[in-house]
Amino acid sequence: MGVAFDRSDDPILALEFASNLFTNGRYDLLASTNGDAAGPNSAAVRVTQVADVFVAWLRRPVAVTLTLVAIEEIDTGQVVSVPTPGGVPMPANIDTSQQARWVINATDDRAFPVDASLAARASDPTVVTVMIEEATLPTASGKDELIAAFAGTLGTSTVEVFDPVNPTVVLAADTVVANPGAVAAATLGEPTIEEIPAP
Repeated sequence: MGVAFDRSDDPILALEFASNLFTNGRYDLLASTNGDAAGPNSAAVRVTQVADVFVAWLRRPVAVTLTLVAIEEIDTGQVVSVPTPGGVPMPANIDTSQQARWVINATDDRAFPVDASLAARASDPTVVTVMIEEATLPTASGKDELIAAFAGTLGTSTVEVFDPVNPTVVLAADTVVANPGAVAAATLGEPTIEEIPAP
């Protein structure tokens, strides 16, 4: 569950925006749209319909940040590494058995966290597959995390978060580098010398 934020003033602001559009005697024009009879009740309905549009606009995501929180094993979910808080941003380096996990924080134009319906994609889907899932860690919006898992090809891919309503606008992005898997360490012991039997 996300943290509760007081957004109670959104409908009031939206109603002010909507009513300001229809001042100076324009209520009759508004009320008679689509053949409706002119009148104060009809005008009020139209204003509130417009206000609903403004509420959605006020709560739209305008800024999204991705915070890398862990590199994990795909099969077990075991955390392999955790970035140092406040460290220099680095690409997410994974190997062939791993995935990277980011917390997604979306905010509106007044910096309130919002639970936005976002989507994600990879610039090279042969390197990583991406998905957004419900958060397992506490987040500001209490909703989403982005996961990029190795997809089969070594290389670099950009992961992007965007609003599905306007997919051409990228709200946040990060880089994933897929490296070869770790090689198991081996130790050579003392040599054993044997006599070869005579033929």
